[in-house]
Amino acid sequence: MRQIESFFWGIIAALGALFVQLLVFIGFSFFSNSQTEFTFSQLFILPQFVIAAAFIEETFRYLIISKVVEMYSLSKSFIINSLFVGLGFAATEFLLLETSGNLPNNQILSELAIVHIGISGIIGYLVAVKNPQRVWTFIYVVTLATILHSSYNFLIQKREFFQSYLILILLGLIILTNLFNLLRINRKLAP
Repeated sequence: MRQIESFFWGIIAALGALFVQLLVFIGFSFFSNSQTEFTFSQLFILPQFVIAAAFIEETFRYLIISKVVEMYSLSKSFIINSLFVGLGFAATEFLLLETSGNLPNNQILSELAIVHIGISGIIGYLVAVKNPQRVWTFIYVVTLATILHSSYNFLIQKREFFQSYLILILLGLIILTNLFNLLRINRKLAP
C-alpha cells in the first residue's frame, strides 16, 4: 500500500519540479535581452538549463524521499518506495509529453523510465544510509543525482553510435547500482 502512496508522491514531486521549471522559463523570458524567442522545450536544450532542470527535478525527488518516504520506510522498503516515487515521476513526465504531442519513441521512453526510477532508487538508498537532515547529505545526493540525470540528457541531444554506447553504460550503471544497493542495504542499516 505504501508503494501506491509513494507513486503519488512521485507525481507531486514531478508537478512541483515542473512548476519551478516554468518559473525559471518565465524569469529567463522576462529578463532575457535576446531578440529570439524560446519555447519551454527549446530552453532546456541549452547546457546551463539542462543542468538546472535536472537539479530542480532531483531536488524535488530528494525532498519527497527524505521528508515523506523516509517516515514509513524500513530497510529494503526505502529503495522500493523510492523506486515507486521515480515511477510516479516518470509517469507524470510521460503524460505531459503525450499531451504536448512530444512523446518520443518507446526506446527513449524506456531509457527515461530507467533514469527517473533508477536515480530515485539511488536517492532512497543514500537517504537510508546517511543522515538526510544534514546539509552535506543533501548536497552530495542531489549533486550525484544531477550529474547522472544531466549526463543522460546531454547524451541524447546528439544521438550517434558513440553516444548510444555511453547511454547503455550509464543506464547499466544505474540498474546495477540499484541491484547492489538492494542486496546490501540490510547490512548497512544493521545496528
